[in-house]
Amino acid sequence: MSTYRPAFSQPAPIIFGRGAINALGGEIKKLGSKKIMVICEKGIEDAGIAKVVTDALEREGIDYVKFNRVISDPSDSVVDEAGVIAVAEGVDCLVGVGGGSSMDTAKATAIYMLDPGPVRRYILQAPPTIDTKVPVILVPTTAGTGSECTTVAIISLPDKSVKWSAFVNTTLAIVDPELTMTLPKYETVNTGLDAFSHAAEAMTVRDWNYHSDLFGEAAIRKICKNLYTAWSEPSNIEARSEMALAANWAGLAFNNPITHIGHACADAFSCHFHTPHGLGCALALPETLALVAPVVPERMRVIANAMELTLRGDETGEELGKLVADALRAMMRKMEMKSLKALGYSRADITSLAQDVLENHLSSYCPVDVTFEVAENILGAIYDTYQ
Repeated sequence: MSTYRPAFSQPAPIIFGRGAINALGGEIKKLGSKKIMVICEKGIEDAGIAKVVTDALEREGIDYVKFNRVISDPSDSVVDEAGVIAVAEGVDCLVGVGGGSSMDTAKATAIYMLDPGPVRRYILQAPPTIDTKVPVILVPTTAGTGSECTTVAIISLPDKSVKWSAFVNTTLAIVDPELTMTLPKYETVNTGLDAFSHAAEAMTVRDWNYHSDLFGEAAIRKICKNLYTAWSEPSNIEARSEMALAANWAGLAFNNPITHIGHACADAFSCHFHTPHGLGCALALPETLALVAPVVPERMRVIANAMELTLRGDETGEELGKLVADALRAMMRKMEMKSLKALGYSRADITSLAQDVLENHLSSYCPVDVTFEVAENILGAIYDTYQ
């Protein structure tokens, strides 16, 4: 009987380390690009990070235009706006700087530039693969999304209250931990546990991958060793560096296997309540792993060991799921993560999203068959077990 697993791939080279942003200009020159669009949120500009990037371009005499109107959960209209400017300015390279929203906007802008016109034509529930041509360089400023090393661009369609996606080409990731130093404490924990969710969901998905597992397990170990330090000591560059690497590895972990029901829940939260993506993934994580543990006990044991939990050695999958979920909730409390109730939502608000979770294509990758009842139950459990 065949035991082969789906392929593993790394979309683009990665330059990692303190000061790595200084390589940006030279790498762009290697590509032969002449005019760059730097795509970011206004907050990235206000924090001085965009200037670090544009300074790196100016040192090499590279012309650029800046688009700083990215919003959280970027919509197709934001991408269209960036695309119109990019085409009008004759841009031949895109640099996405920030969290997942900025990097997703850069990826989707590459779609617009391939075929100018409303990008929503290509942002679909069943994501298409699009052979984009303009170079896309991704520079994360959080230690969470891993978007710099995945090919997926996730874009909101506000009129449909959904987040759909497309797969594109990327060119280079530059991961400089020094760019994460201004990350606020609440974003540090949200994005850190977002990275944990990428690794853990990739390891428990239906079509898991041997090579992806290596990155997922290693990412979980680093997160458990360094997230609290990065949260409690924001200027600790060693902890920030380890978290930046962990998030990058977690991105590599889920690039091929993809995520599942936890991310479907987070998408529903952000589409309807505009909660941060990382927060939604973090809040959903304990119950996601408790749900799947009975059907993937051996994989849950690997996760528990990576977390350095004390085990007897003969735990059932259900017991492992409870141990892992309890440990995650303890981490969340230690780092003062707010619950859905504390954020002002009722249980009915949350369980009303069951149909959204059911219809999200990510739910089909869950190793447990997701019915309406399963979706409603996990949403209720997310609300009930962390308050």
